[in-house]
Amino acid sequence: MGIKAKDLEPIIGSKGHVSAILSGKREITLKMAQKLKDYFKIPADVFLHSA
Repeated sequence: MGIKAKDLEPIIGSKGHVSAILSGKREITLKMAQKLKDYFKIPADVFLHSA
């Protein structure tokens, strides 16, 4: 899709948050998953980790 980490900042938050999520150091919150769902037009549960 040609999306860069910078493109996710308005959805996820700061550059640091985006970096931590993409590197696996931080989990995506429910609020972030809902925003990502709207952006990508796919179910929010795709972004949530199930233990």
